[in-house]
Amino acid sequence: MKITKREKVFEGYYSLHLLQIQSEVSGQTSEREQFITPDSVGVLVHDVKEDEIILVKQFRIGPEKPLLEIVAGKIEGKDQDPERTARREVLEEVGYEVDELTHWFEFYTTPGPVTECMNLFYAKVSRQIESGGGLASENEEIEIVRIKRKAFLDHPFQDAKTIMAQQKLKADSYS
Repeated sequence: MKITKREKVFEGYYSLHLLQIQSEVSGQTSEREQFITPDSVGVLVHDVKEDEIILVKQFRIGPEKPLLEIVAGKIEGKDQDPERTARREVLEEVGYEVDELTHWFEFYTTPGPVTECMNLFYAKVSRQIESGGGLASENEEIEIVRIKRKAFLDHPFQDAKTIMAQQKLKADSYS
C-alpha cells in the first residue's frame, strides 16, 4: 500500500486526515481516516519502600467513564524526549520524584487509524515530593491509587497500556 493523497479534514485538540491509499498489487484505491495524535509515554510507577504500584484514576473520553491506569502523558512542545516526559508526568500526576527509570519498549496504541506511538517505562520511586493529581491548567482531575504489587499483578484492568505493563511486570517477576 502507498499513500497517494493526504487532506487535513479537521483540526481541534487532535487532527484528522483523510488519506487515499493505493494497493501496489492491484492498483485499487480506497480512502481511510487517520487520527493524528502526539506520541506518548506510559509509566508503571513502583514505590519500592512500600512495595506498591502507584496508579491514577481519571475520566476518559473514549469509554466515557473513569479508568484505573498507569501514569501516562503526551510528548508535546519543544521537549520531544520520552524519558524527560516520563519523569515529568510521574511528578505531575502522582507527585513522585523518579529514582530509577527503565525503558521497556515502544508500541503503536491503535495502529489501524491512529499515529500515536507510546514508550512504556518502569519507574522506581521512594519519595512523594508533591501532591500530584495532574495540572489544573490541563483540566486534569486525577485520583492517586496505591495498590500492593502482588494485588496489581492479579487486578482486572480495562486499559491496554496498563495491561501491558502488568503483563511485563508479571513476566519479569517469574523470570
